[in-house]
Amino acid sequence: MPKSNDPLDTPVMRQYLDMKSRYPDCILFFRMGDFYEMFLDDAKKAAPIMDIALTRRQGDVPMAGVPYHSVDTYLARLVNAGLRVAIAEQKQDPENPKLMQRQVVRILSPGTLLEEGLLPGGNANYLMALTFNEDRCGIALADISTGDFFCYETLAANQLNGMGPGDFIARYQPGEILLASDRRQALDGLRDEIKQRIRPQESYKASISEGIRQIESRYQAKIEGLGFQRDSLAAGAVSLILHYIAEAFPSRPPHLKAPVLRAPAADSLILDEKTIRNLELVENRNSGATLLSVIDATRGAPGKRALRKRLLSPFRSVAEIEQSQKAVRSLIDGASLPSLCDQLDRISDLERILGRMESGKVTPRDFRNIIQSIQAARSIQEQLDSNSGLANLRNRAPVAVDSSLQELAAWLDANLQEELPAVFGNGPLLKEGVDSELDEARKARTDGARWILELESAEKKRTGIASMKIKYNRVSGYFIEIPKSQAAQAPEDYERKQTLVNAERFTFAPLKELERKILSADETISQIEQRYLDELTEKILAQSGNIRELMQSISELDVCQSLATIARHRNWCLPDIAADGSLEIRGGRHPVVEKHLPSGEQFIPNDTYLDQDRQSFALITGPNMAGKSTYIRQVAIIQILFQMGAFVPASSARLSPADRVFTRIGAGDDLSRGESTFFVEMLETASILNQHTKDSLIIMDEIGRGTSTYDGLAIARSVAEYLTEREQRPRCLFATHYHELTDLADRPGIFNLTVQVEEHDGKVIFLRKVIPGNADRSYGIHVARLAGIPSSVLHRAEGILADLENHSLQVRKKTLETEQRSAGKSDAEKTRGEERPSRSKASRSAAGSEASSEEPESEQMGLF
Repeated sequence: MPKSNDPLDTPVMRQYLDMKSRYPDCILFFRMGDFYEMFLDDAKKAAPIMDIALTRRQGDVPMAGVPYHSVDTYLARLVNAGLRVAIAEQKQDPENPKLMQRQVVRILSPGTLLEEGLLPGGNANYLMALTFNEDRCGIALADISTGDFFCYETLAANQLNGMGPGDFIARYQPGEILLASDRRQALDGLRDEIKQRIRPQESYKASISEGIRQIESRYQAKIEGLGFQRDSLAAGAVSLILHYIAEAFPSRPPHLKAPVLRAPAADSLILDEKTIRNLELVENRNSGATLLSVIDATRGAPGKRALRKRLLSPFRSVAEIEQSQKAVRSLIDGASLPSLCDQLDRISDLERILGRMESGKVTPRDFRNIIQSIQAARSIQEQLDSNSGLANLRNRAPVAVDSSLQELAAWLDANLQEELPAVFGNGPLLKEGVDSELDEARKARTDGARWILELESAEKKRTGIASMKIKYNRVSGYFIEIPKSQAAQAPEDYERKQTLVNAERFTFAPLKELERKILSADETISQIEQRYLDELTEKILAQSGNIRELMQSISELDVCQSLATIARHRNWCLPDIAADGSLEIRGGRHPVVEKHLPSGEQFIPNDTYLDQDRQSFALITGPNMAGKSTYIRQVAIIQILFQMGAFVPASSARLSPADRVFTRIGAGDDLSRGESTFFVEMLETASILNQHTKDSLIIMDEIGRGTSTYDGLAIARSVAEYLTEREQRPRCLFATHYHELTDLADRPGIFNLTVQVEEHDGKVIFLRKVIPGNADRSYGIHVARLAGIPSSVLHRAEGILADLENHSLQVRKKTLETEQRSAGKSDAEKTRGEERPSRSKASRSAAGSEASSEEPESEQMGLF
């Protein structure tokens, strides 16, 4: 049969194309010797992402490759780009030893990472699955790096006091989202960045019956014992995850705990997707300046994950808040913080080490890290037990290393080398004297290195080729390498083994015999150390429950020390806990803005008082750029920090637990959904109006700005009235540019605040101080001047503004005259005619003065 000239019609390429057809949605890493190769479209797609050269095979086939020993660097780039990668390893075919077979042994994707170099250390790495019916949603979440596996059932869309799937996505930030291919439209409302994480799956994998079958067969437990019912939607979500993981790990799926159906936490502060995004709690696309980055002084990855979890799901229970406060305070008041931090620094991420161990991906250094971590945890336990001043910390984080863990650490320490290699085979694992057969094999290998050097020296003398070297690699074994220019001098007993561009490789009988002896010793060492490795792994996994329980306490301790460290360094205060629904802050500061101020500039603190009765609704007016948005955000952030059980950035504070924090701040057109800025704003406002309770905290910024002035003013006024019409009202901070709303202070619960401004020599100075009262100007032209608008444009704008203000004054004057004439000539009617136009700015100020004279300002304005 004539040989084909088609570069794709070769044994290797036929093998590649067949394998690629089975994994069409993956970048296929095809192992060829010491490289992973990619071909055709995979090569063209992956090469620029990995920043490597795109070459060609046999002139026509696009090709790119990376060395196996540094593959993690390149895998990380692909996974971070949201791609899936199938790893095909070489496997000898006994029927055709000349053709190396390949087999996919692993599929890497953002939600299925186990490898230490690929995982985000400070974040959990969740794989999420969603199932839907007409009005409900089943949610499953698995972190395969730690084995965590749990579920929720919730409303398919946000309803009263509920959380929709978008809110769970914002809270857990999954790397991938699985759902049945016929349900993809259920997530049409999500942002494009989230949609890119969706992996549609075959519909049968999402069925409840398939989920029940998988759960009961895999975990040998009835689903009712795990919190499920026979009609639980979440069972279908569990099925999606188990199928996906089985595909990602064809040979040995990772260990996952039995999935448990949780009730959405009624004892936690609910922060929905918009609040998490608007307050920049964990993500800031522009600068990276987030609340999490400000409060994170944790010492290890488990603590970082626990802190993030606490931030996104703060306490609602007074008992939990108080217990955390006491634990944090005990660290601030005492002198134990530095020594505890020193011990926390010695503790590794044992949760993920156990995950790798259960999946057969453990490294030698993981064992030494386990020893060191248990020893450090024992030191922490002794410190907590011996210091009565840390009793509250011990109650919150009961670190306990039982005798079985101490014995495990001692056994490992007695048998393992002090310095262990990064990978197996690159150095000794066990100490000398642990196994006599192992010691003998090591001696043979050591002697073998000396034998190789002696043979090399002898051959140089015999042949006269001083540049020859005896080398070794895993593919070719031992060989003699001679430069091309001297290869002709090789003696007749040398057998040519390989031809390179600049050298020839040979072997001969004495080298083959040495190779047999040395490799035999290596094989013996490998077998013995593997046997001990299995024994070590078995001993550790037998204690996995104790280790995970220990790490939960260590993580909690790390969170407490982080909150204490930040409070001490940044001069934060311990807030008192109120039970009357009030919120009282003196000298409050925005922690993120304060931290990132330019050197030498100080943050201007402000006071806040809200309750559920007389001062529930703060209407805040003031110039653009004066600090209204920063002020309302800082109040929400202080509320969240309080419910984390943390100290807060203020000189003093007294707060009541909230059930939810709502935010309506800013918006942008969602072009992919055909939604304007104004429509997005109205959706968010509707969510707040429909879901709030008297225990909610609401911050709203510039309601109605995306439509005409009168439409926007009408909507803003109506929203304010709605939020204050009941006796028990939610607490609300309402920043607005509609100065016409300030007369709402006549209504129960509403009061005016403004941001102080000074004018000096025609210049405007923003003092950033929030005070009682209302603003009468926005200083928009001044802000335009700061932004660099040309002076001619500014001059023209000033003229137009003067004309508009004059026209408005004339209209108001005519309206006043008309109303006075229609009121009649009696003295009483004249009086009513004068009071009715009190909506003018001047009249409002007078009304405000009269109101303030009726009762003391301190009573009327709380803190002010």
